[in-house]
Amino acid sequence: MKAGEPKAAPVIITPSAGVISFPEMARLGNGVPVYLIDKGTVDLMRIECVFQAGQIMEEVHLSALSASAMLTEGTRSYDAATINDLIDSTGAALYHLADKDTASLLTITLTRKLDEVLALAREVLFRPSFPDHEFRLLTDRRIQAFLTSRQKTSVIAREAFYEALCGAENPYGRIARESDYRSLTTGDLRRFHQKHYLPLNMYITVAGRYPEQTLPLLEKHFGINGRDGSGRPVRPILHFATARPVKIFCEIPGSVQSTVRLGWDGITRNHPDYQGLQVATTILGGYFGSRLMRNIREEKGYTYGIHAVAGSFREKGYIVIMTDVANEYREAAVKEIKKEIRILCEDEVTDEEMTLVRNHLMGETARMFDGPFTIAETVRGIIDHETGHDYYNRFTETIRSITPGKIKELFNTYFNIDEAFEIIAGAR
Repeated sequence: MKAGEPKAAPVIITPSAGVISFPEMARLGNGVPVYLIDKGTVDLMRIECVFQAGQIMEEVHLSALSASAMLTEGTRSYDAATINDLIDSTGAALYHLADKDTASLLTITLTRKLDEVLALAREVLFRPSFPDHEFRLLTDRRIQAFLTSRQKTSVIAREAFYEALCGAENPYGRIARESDYRSLTTGDLRRFHQKHYLPLNMYITVAGRYPEQTLPLLEKHFGINGRDGSGRPVRPILHFATARPVKIFCEIPGSVQSTVRLGWDGITRNHPDYQGLQVATTILGGYFGSRLMRNIREEKGYTYGIHAVAGSFREKGYIVIMTDVANEYREAAVKEIKKEIRILCEDEVTDEEMTLVRNHLMGETARMFDGPFTIAETVRGIIDHETGHDYYNRFTETIRSITPGKIKELFNTYFNIDEAFEIIAGAR
């Protein structure tokens, strides 16, 4: 090459997340599935017991979340203080988690303490006593947190969006009231627990070094029969309100900023368009260089951050754009969001932008399989949504192969401005 001649443009190669393998599965003597994630270099185990015991299974509102929160507040053998002492003495961490679809107990422990910790996990999962005193304390704390949340624009806007999308009586859209907390009883929690916290309503993930070595102890503590031969509860058939475009303003007096949510009825993870929709929403607002970030944050200065998400509960998908802006900018922000969507409906994305997004998504996917604990979280999503063991191999292929024409088609299919839910929470 002669001096002064322009250099050839470098060849850009989209990185690969590699071939992603689903972990080995074993079964305990009673049929409970155990997913073994063999990765890690230290003697630390992450064990999660997952139940189909989320809010969609409730007959009494808040019973799922409250039953989960009360697991470590007392059992037939130990009071709350003793449970805390036992956790401290083993150096373990126990987390009770519950959401719309599932509930779980997550345990992180040193391998040498596994027998003691699993014995305690079994105790809190299958023998909770739901003591009245601790329940009253928990209820008081949750009511206080609930009342505080009524002043948070992000909380109010989120609730209004899901209620509009799913319906006020649907568990995905139902909004808690103070009266729900006050009317809940320990009897409600016991009935929910007895019906849903069953070995045959559970699966287990084990992540760490040599996870197969935990199987004898898991058999010892969890290879037990269901209560009275009970099997797995049947998920209810959910009825969704007919999704209609709506504009909702939720007044929060005195708020100096507003939360804006623009959203649509979406698709679940098993839909053939779902993975392509992940790429499309990333272009719109899924990473720092996205269309919305460049326009509304960098050019207009309306917000510190704006995000677009195509998400899914088990039974319902949604698309939502979220941002917080000063009250005086909220109408302008909505206008600019709609402008960017119209552009993506009309014009194909350039090859250069597609390359940036492909690289970003490949990196994010690789990080989901970087280490045993993150793999365990990713595996949970595959199991809970029943997407198939090759879900992320198919996703990486979608990232590599999706075309600008397909992106434009997805925006025209799923981002109809006239069908949007437009939610604003803030001061007038």
